[in-house]
Amino acid sequence: MAQNHSPSHQEVLKVVAKQQRRQAATLLRIYNYYRIVVGISLLVIFVREIGERLLGTLNPDAFLMTVLAYIGANIFIAIVSLLIPRRFFDRPTIGFIIVALDTVALSLLLHFSGGVTSGLGTLIIVAIAAGAILVPGRISTVLPAIGTILVLYEEFYLSLLPAAPPPDFFHAGLLGALYFGTSLFIQSLSRRLQRSEVTSLERAAEVQALERLNRLIVQRMRTGIVVFDNAGQTRLMNEASRALLRLDGSQGNTRPLPQPLLAHFGHWQKDGEYRPEPFRSEPGANEIRLSFARLASQPDSEVVAFIEDNTELTQQAQQLKLAALGRLSASIAHEIRNPLGAISHAAQLLRESPALDKADLRLADIIQTHSKRMNQVIENILELSRRRNPEPRLIGMREWLDEFVLRFQEGQEHPAEFDITLKPEDAKVRVDPRQMDQVLTNLCANAARYSEQRTKRRTVWLKGGLDPVTARPWLDVIDDGPGVDPAQLEHLFEPFYTTEETGTGLGLYISRELCEANQAQLSYLARQDGGSCFRIHFPHPQRQTALDHER
Repeated sequence: MAQNHSPSHQEVLKVVAKQQRRQAATLLRIYNYYRIVVGISLLVIFVREIGERLLGTLNPDAFLMTVLAYIGANIFIAIVSLLIPRRFFDRPTIGFIIVALDTVALSLLLHFSGGVTSGLGTLIIVAIAAGAILVPGRISTVLPAIGTILVLYEEFYLSLLPAAPPPDFFHAGLLGALYFGTSLFIQSLSRRLQRSEVTSLERAAEVQALERLNRLIVQRMRTGIVVFDNAGQTRLMNEASRALLRLDGSQGNTRPLPQPLLAHFGHWQKDGEYRPEPFRSEPGANEIRLSFARLASQPDSEVVAFIEDNTELTQQAQQLKLAALGRLSASIAHEIRNPLGAISHAAQLLRESPALDKADLRLADIIQTHSKRMNQVIENILELSRRRNPEPRLIGMREWLDEFVLRFQEGQEHPAEFDITLKPEDAKVRVDPRQMDQVLTNLCANAARYSEQRTKRRTVWLKGGLDPVTARPWLDVIDDGPGVDPAQLEHLFEPFYTTEETGTGLGLYISRELCEANQAQLSYLARQDGGSCFRIHFPHPQRQTALDHER
């Protein structure tokens, strides 16, 4: 089973630190472009201010050389940053060195321009702020200390020069305090952003874990779940819905929903109180129940379709029906069986009378024939009322069919010709073999009889395999007979419905009841080249039935 793994706090911190390093590398490149712009701007201001100079007043030549070196170094670093992999620049040491050198260079420009009165000290604030972002931890506090020391030392050095302007220690002290304040503020803001990012990632991880858990629960649910929009486009579909609707899972959610489901959805859109009747998505599929609900109160919101297998309800109804039929059969046995036995016995004695002519003997035979037929009807009904619960077990389909054919041939006056084809040969089924033997006996006897009527040969084909979508085993009983009239298909599995004079009309009915008791489905498939095909869809061999759990 898939496991929902939520990352620990330490793992989240590692992820955040990695993201911050990537962001630091990008920010370092941007900061380097900023330094190039600052250097070029200082150079332009220095060149244009020939008359009343504001920059480089103390030593113009040294200022010019420093600016040119500053611009050249920044351009060189920018080119290197484009050629070297980014991971080289996400190290805090690289950021610390670049910001420290930048602070030294700006301090030199500040000195050659006459000290803090030139206003260049404010540029160091930007460098200190960038260092607080690029260099995490307490080590970034070293950068404002370097800036403060350089500014104060620069003013002290100016006080020693006779031609220099008077030093402004108060202004230098304010700049130092501003450097530390900026660094501490940016560090606090960075830590707050980091905590916020950690919290966001942890909550995102929890949401993803819950989403995976919800998806796992939805996928493992026995109830089919299909989420689709008002146009019928599928958004989500779990495995149970694919199995119940017999959709190929390899196509994901791209295959359109079955037309019966969309038709019921159209009725539900027109009438929100509409409740679809159980239906089958295609011949041989499980009978399913369907209900709809919207994900939100808006009329254009997505719709959830709940698809449930109707087999269990059918089995419960079957048990109730069999119980009622059992009570009825007991009454029939008392009211009909004894008089019917007397009628049959009297007809037998009457037939032994030497005074009867051929016409009377024929009438006595008719009485006995129909008495036997009525007795068979009563026997079948009593068999239904005494129906025991199935005892399913896992058996190989090939071994089961081979043994069944041997037993079937022993009980037939004229043996049939069987052709058995299974793909794969090792397919297994989980059924009650004794009850399913009775089903195959009814189907194969009919197949042999109808094949003989049309071809004079008692030929029966047994073809089985595994459904590629649901992995459920199936078995076809095929004959070469005339087939079933389409007008009779609606009544094919109804009790007491028969097209033969000697039939009871209970064979197919009992076969279907036994199949449903074993959670299998019996259906009729017409053949284009003539004949009939009765298909049995068995339950999944790995699926435990409710009766298994009760035992």
